[in-house]
Amino acid sequence: SNQELAGLYQETIIDHYKRPRHKSKAGHCSFCQEGKNPLCGDSLIVYCELVEKQDQKVMKTFFEGSGCSISQASASIMCDLTQNTTIEEARKLIERAELTYTGRIQIDPDNMDSDLDALYGVSQFPVRIKCAALPWKTLEFLLSNHFDEQGNLRDKPCDKMQACSRQTKDPRKLKIVNTEESAEALREESPKSSAQNNPS
Repeated sequence: SNQELAGLYQETIIDHYKRPRHKSKAGHCSFCQEGKNPLCGDSLIVYCELVEKQDQKVMKTFFEGSGCSISQASASIMCDLTQNTTIEEARKLIERAELTYTGRIQIDPDNMDSDLDALYGVSQFPVRIKCAALPWKTLEFLLSNHFDEQGNLRDKPCDKMQACSRQTKDPRKLKIVNTEESAEALREESPKSSAQNNPS
């Protein structure tokens, strides 16, 4: 419940949940990836487009989805922070996010550098980490699926002249990211894992 997250962390989460940033089906998108936690009911699709900006390719990210306030706020924070970043910068943000929502770095609620820091509040509730992780793991899979370590394209981006949801044999639909399956591993990375698990 919303009462779980205290103070400033909670304010930021609720703000992103009620007024999500970049929550729309992108007009142009070259890559998309679905993420779903069936037990929780969290579901989202991350869309990504690459655009040329000052001689380098930067990302535009969007999402559509439904689910708990933490998963949806986390997706909004992620899309906000990854706008106009390079693939390399986005990958660093994904690493930073995981350190934050698993509580492996300490964040002072009175001195938050960005909305990403609000996800530290989730680390107090190990059972909810999978909710915060879902959008980030979905974007991480999208990037590793389509780009190599240097950020070069592995394959041709899809042509969105046809709605991809109609393409039932689309290989992107065959793999759905699920952080419930890896929830134990995420929890073990959290220093709060020995703390009492609150029910979701």
